[in-house]
Amino acid sequence: MHSIAKGNLKPMYGNESDEVLKTQDFTLTIEAMATSAYDWTQSLMQNELFAEDARVVAFTSEGSSKPWPGYGAVSAAKAALEAMVRSMALEFAPIGIKVNCVQAGVVDTRSFRMIPNHEHLKKQALKRNPNQRLTQPSYVADVVYLLTRDEAKWITGTVIKVDGGESLR
Repeated sequence: MHSIAKGNLKPMYGNESDEVLKTQDFTLTIEAMATSAYDWTQSLMQNELFAEDARVVAFTSEGSSKPWPGYGAVSAAKAALEAMVRSMALEFAPIGIKVNCVQAGVVDTRSFRMIPNHEHLKKQALKRNPNQRLTQPSYVADVVYLLTRDEAKWITGTVIKVDGGESLR
């Protein structure tokens, strides 16, 4: 399971006194949240630590395809992660490794609260979600568990939304 919440949450534009995203901010964030999943998987493969029917699960966010202010570097990292998951699923399939992303809806966590304007995002998620509530960690855990089961042996290379319909609007 790959879930790293390390990145830069800076705006792309601001006054001269404001700290704005720089190329190194994108590099750090993409390495931490995206390419590290590939590096980790490659290391496990090289050391023959995967089971015959291995599953790799990474976590993405709706920000991979929807812009949020101050989320540019993380957005780029999540889009890169999703692209890598698809490629890894294709290329690692012959050796039995399934690779997927889970895209949870808004979950009120410590990491979420670090996102600029998170209270607004939370209110919007509640409005957008047809169930009118936030995603709970247990809902996400249930899907991750499902992906480890034999019943999910034919699921690979996809992004599975666990958001109660939040992303429909």
